[in-house]
Amino acid sequence: MKNDTRLLLAIAGLGGLLYGVDFGVIAAAEPYMKALNIYTDAQISHIVGAVLLGGLLSSITAGWLCDFFGRKRMIVASAAMFLVAIPIVSMSLDSYFILYAGRVLQGMSAGYMAVVMPMYLAETLPPDIRGRGTGVFQFFLGLGLVVAAGAGCLVATWYGASDKVGLDAAGKAAAWSANFWWTMVPVAVLFLGSLRLRESPVWLAKRAGKGIEEDDESDRREVRGSLLQRKYVLPFLLAVVVLTLNKTTGMSSFTSYLVSILQGAGFEGIFANWGQLAVKLTNMLVTIAAAALVDRKGRTWLLRVGTGGMTIGLAAIGSVFFAIERFGVQANNFTGLLTLFSFFFMQVFYALGPGLCVWLVLSELMPSRIRANGMAIALFMNQLVAYGLASTFRPWVAAWGWSSMFFFFSANGVLYFITSLFIPETKGKTLDEIEHMWEGTSRPAEKMKG
Repeated sequence: MKNDTRLLLAIAGLGGLLYGVDFGVIAAAEPYMKALNIYTDAQISHIVGAVLLGGLLSSITAGWLCDFFGRKRMIVASAAMFLVAIPIVSMSLDSYFILYAGRVLQGMSAGYMAVVMPMYLAETLPPDIRGRGTGVFQFFLGLGLVVAAGAGCLVATWYGASDKVGLDAAGKAAAWSANFWWTMVPVAVLFLGSLRLRESPVWLAKRAGKGIEEDDESDRREVRGSLLQRKYVLPFLLAVVVLTLNKTTGMSSFTSYLVSILQGAGFEGIFANWGQLAVKLTNMLVTIAAAALVDRKGRTWLLRVGTGGMTIGLAAIGSVFFAIERFGVQANNFTGLLTLFSFFFMQVFYALGPGLCVWLVLSELMPSRIRANGMAIALFMNQLVAYGLASTFRPWVAAWGWSSMFFFFSANGVLYFITSLFIPETKGKTLDEIEHMWEGTSRPAEKMKG
């Protein structure tokens, strides 16, 4: 059993790593594409956002596929899709449609992983370490962002930063490709490791047409449920709203453009790459603390503290850019440092709350009979919003500036904090106990004890 748990946690980590690498690698690669002047701002935004479109497309079918094929097979398939996408993206910089298709395929891989991995962990890990398991997923997601940023620093050191005078088109194209080829290694390890997983016992029970607690005759209930049933509406809506706000606060958008943002704030050359690495390293380190706290302090406490602090940090970033864009303050290393420290502040609170707790909210709030489809629909809304923001990011900035974007993110942070006040605590509860909570009943065993 201990070996099974270790394997589960290891695969959870690799799944998070894939997700983090998928979203993090473009931040270091995108400035080279911009510097080549091959594509317009709108086309670059669409290429960056194509990963999110892939996530959007995968979320439409994720619930059905996870229920039909099983959780394990979908984890394996997600890793395989990413392996296929890497050479397509690496070698197609001069072909917009092929490059776009490769990025969409990467996004579909990450989208399936984002649905199936939290679901698999919730259904497989014991309640007392379920928060830790999700923490491992989120920690390695952060590690994936850090590794992608670190690789970007190495590429920029080897080939030269995207704004380096004298770096020719061939060098910029080679740097673009190098930012993607290295990702083959962790994804291949995930693919091979996922082949050793056992299937989710919840899925096996559902396939057998039985309830989870077969030994308690009085607790047998229908396996199938509708999202429209009154008892399921509130948890479903909360999950959708939380996942949507997790994107409208901008994390996936500015994560993909962080090097360009820091360059716009005043950093030059490789300093922007190192700044990106520092921000993402902060995210990873704080996630360790959050994973240790989540099963002690609870989900809702961390979510409220995190959304509050994150909102302040986003407003601070917007204020620096507002001074540059509206009051003529010169963008230099000082304004770059102010922006970087604001990112640190924002990232600490994001990692402490929303970064970790959003996955727990998604996997725990919805009862087992609607979990697959409910998670897929919630993720669909999540990816739809993220794709809309990422694919319009550069045109928006060109028209209204960086400050307007960050003030928009901060306003959504306020809504996120308000929403967190309505989320019930699920710390230490089994999935069955959470389901009974929504139904307004107690488990039969608890009734007998009373």
